[in-house]
Amino acid sequence: MNSLSQQFRYAIRQLAKSPGFAIVSVLTLALGIGANIAVFTVTNAVLLNPSGIPNSGNLVALRAKYGGLADLSNIAISAPDFGDAADGNNIFAAAAVMNGTTFNFSRDNLNPELLNGAQVSSQYFDVFEVRPALGRSFTAEEDQPGAGLVAVLSNEAWKKRFAGDAGIIGRSIILDQRSYRVIGVMGPEFRWPNQAELWIPITLPPARYHDQDHRYNEYLFGVARLKPGATIQQANVYLNMKAEQNIASEGSGSYGRVSGWGMFSVPLTEFIGGNLRKPLTMLLAAVGMVLLIACANIAGLQIARSSARQRDLAVRISLGASRWTLIRQALIESIVLTIAGLALGFVVALALAPLLLRGLPPNLAEYLHLSFTGPVLFFIVIVAAVCSLLCGVVPAWHRTQSGWFGALHESGRSGTSGRGSQRARSFLVIAQVALSLLLLAGAGLLFSSLKAVETVETGFQAYGVASASFSLPKSVYEKDETQAAFLTSLEDRLRAIPGVQSAALVDSLPFSNNGGMASFAIQGRPKGPNDPGPHGSIRVISPGYFATLRIPFQQGRDFTDGDRKTTEQVAIVDEVLARQYFPGQNPVGQHIGFGDKGPWFTIVGIVSHARANSLEADTNEGFYYFPIAQSPTRSASLLVRSSRPAENLTAELASAVRAGDSSIPIYDVKTMEERVNESLVGRKFVVILLGAFAALALLLAALGIYGIISFSVRLRTRELGVRMALGAQRGKVLQLVLLQGLWLAAIGIVCGIVAAAFLGRLFSSLLFKVSILHVVPWLSAAAMLIATVLLASYLPARRAASIEPMKALRTE
Repeated sequence: MNSLSQQFRYAIRQLAKSPGFAIVSVLTLALGIGANIAVFTVTNAVLLNPSGIPNSGNLVALRAKYGGLADLSNIAISAPDFGDAADGNNIFAAAAVMNGTTFNFSRDNLNPELLNGAQVSSQYFDVFEVRPALGRSFTAEEDQPGAGLVAVLSNEAWKKRFAGDAGIIGRSIILDQRSYRVIGVMGPEFRWPNQAELWIPITLPPARYHDQDHRYNEYLFGVARLKPGATIQQANVYLNMKAEQNIASEGSGSYGRVSGWGMFSVPLTEFIGGNLRKPLTMLLAAVGMVLLIACANIAGLQIARSSARQRDLAVRISLGASRWTLIRQALIESIVLTIAGLALGFVVALALAPLLLRGLPPNLAEYLHLSFTGPVLFFIVIVAAVCSLLCGVVPAWHRTQSGWFGALHESGRSGTSGRGSQRARSFLVIAQVALSLLLLAGAGLLFSSLKAVETVETGFQAYGVASASFSLPKSVYEKDETQAAFLTSLEDRLRAIPGVQSAALVDSLPFSNNGGMASFAIQGRPKGPNDPGPHGSIRVISPGYFATLRIPFQQGRDFTDGDRKTTEQVAIVDEVLARQYFPGQNPVGQHIGFGDKGPWFTIVGIVSHARANSLEADTNEGFYYFPIAQSPTRSASLLVRSSRPAENLTAELASAVRAGDSSIPIYDVKTMEERVNESLVGRKFVVILLGAFAALALLLAALGIYGIISFSVRLRTRELGVRMALGAQRGKVLQLVLLQGLWLAAIGIVCGIVAAAFLGRLFSSLLFKVSILHVVPWLSAAAMLIATVLLASYLPARRAASIEPMKALRTE
């Protein structure tokens, strides 16, 4: 221990003698380590340990799929699907279903508020292995139709809405004008789904869980906990077996068989990560490259320092220092640098992680909680160990190579560094250039992809349109007639707002990530033996919807106020659905329905296709629309196009809704431009971050190249002096040093391109209408690297060209 302590003190003294090297090394490591900790902390919060789910291990999401239908490979499950899964007692310790919903909550009926909630089955909290902090959870008897109305509050809602009153247990609250008794309050550690402020029983009839008539009515989120020792592969084998049994019971040529229906499970953390899994994984890899560049930078400088100290090291070897002593000393120096860099890097991470969180989609970032404990601490330890090894192993190996004994003679004669030292430094520079090329070209490709996405047409005009959502309480608006009456009168009030040019209602707003898909039948057209039947995205709209969003009509008419429940049932299809299922025909006048026996809806018009959820991932499914007066809904959204700024209409939209029912609040108030822009948040987040990491990598590579070439020039002072004494021109010396840097850059660029050829397939899945071979980003990245190398090499080259030959020859 005394020897180790002495070596640490010696390492600190040696670093103190080179303050420039020590400061640059610590700052370099701080940036690399800080960026890695920040990105991993966000990745941990999103993908590995989502906030609000304490015991996430062994939790799986239960999903359904239609292999024969596009874009239905991972969807919600039906009640019978869940019944089959829950029967797997040898696989699942507990299982539950959830249906997200909203409630209108008001204490005085004057200031209604919206509460996000969830309807859940009785084992829901058992699946997550959580218990209420106050009170209790639901019993199986309370999860039955006709049972008393009870609710469990989230900890946040309890504090925010009820000031943390412990006496809330047993009291009643009014939700959707019905009285619910509060029986429990969850602890702050549980918040799933993240936006839920309360939970109520789902109260599905027990027979529904095995009713084959509801097999393909998928609207529930299923979650289960695997038994100890059970694997997700075993769970999927069981679910696939149950799916095959159900398909077989339907007979040959069944819908399930033809459509490729099935069930499966995925880890809950993987399901939650969703579309962010690939981008965050890529960012983690990118920031890892930055750390590798930083470590290569420091290792190169360490080798250069060793070359400058070769006479001192040779003396130590000649006096009896063992190889292990030299290796340990090099590693200790790197450990000292890593500890200092880690301390400063943690400060960088604390500042950077919240900024990264703001770049995530708002509906996700709002509920995430960053933690620097647990897995993050383990990651920090791993990063510190890797940095210590990467920064110290190569210099340590270099110190123990043969030839150091000759340094006593070499230093006296020539002052040049050995070929091994030069090769090691050159290899590290090449590695930095190659990694920097990958990051720069990757950022360029993603930027080009973002620009390609932004040029995609939505199919509607978002500018000047305000939107909001509302929900009608079931206790008051249970019947279609009362729903239709409220919605019709609301349309009139919206149109009467000053400055409003048109207004409409819809069951699901574009770019809200909601809305359903359904199969339908075409009258007079039988399905083939292997045909799952036509299907498409379904929307329920009011007259004026197409005019408000300015979706062009191609043929036929729009819905009118005369399309009522008692009139002819009508529908409108878009051009994509018309091409898919009415090729070479005129759909107008034909009939569609949801069964071979009807009721049938007459197609009265064809409109242009409008994108539903994303500019880059349109479903490519056709749409069919029904009038909201004929198919009313309790949850709807409103749209108004106005000559006034859309963001200034919130109060008047709320007043228009509350004029029909003072207990109904509006929520999710946004302009349509905001909704479209939010669909690009994830892609912009990745582009900005990868661009920042690429810039950091370029800076670190420039510092590394500058430092290594500077050391090289200093070590070659006598050689360059001899060259100039023998007649070499200063321009030739300048050219010699610059060419050294360019040659390393060229090799690094080639190596980077070769590495990209192996990684291209993984990266291409993140691109949109841009090939991995797109030339401009690669040429731009190569040009930036060459310019950076020339700039980093110029100052040492100019210093070399200014060497006085006689002065250089006199130096030892």
